[in-house]
Amino acid sequence: MAIVLANGGGEGPDWQDFVGIICLLIINSTISFIEENNAGNAVAALMARLAPKTKVLRDGQWQETDAAILVPGDIISIKLRDIIPADARLLEGDPLKIDQASALLDSDKSQLNN
Repeated sequence: MAIVLANGGGEGPDWQDFVGIICLLIINSTISFIEENNAGNAVAALMARLAPKTKVLRDGQWQETDAAILVPGDIISIKLRDIIPADARLLEGDPLKIDQASALLDSDKSQLNN
C-alpha cells in the first residue's frame, strides 16, 4: 500500500516506508509465532501433568498407569482424594464417604457401606 499510494505528485515510491513496514510485519509475525509456540508447549505440559493416573493390578503386579487406558475388569487401588470412574465397584475396604457435589451440582454427602 505504501508503494502504490506514494506515487502521487510526480514523486517516486517511498521505499523507506515500504521497507520499514515490511520489517515491522516480519518482526511482529516472528514474535507472535514464538509466543504461540511457547503457549502451546505450556498447555501440553500442563495437560500431561494433570492427566489422572491410577494404580492398577495387571499380570499380578501393581502398576501406575494413565486412567484413560483402563478397561472393564481392571482392579484399581484408590486412596484418599482420588478421582475414580463412576462405574467402578468397591470390592473390599473400609466404609466409603463420597462427596457427590461435583456429580449432582449440590453439596449432598452420603455414606456407603460395603
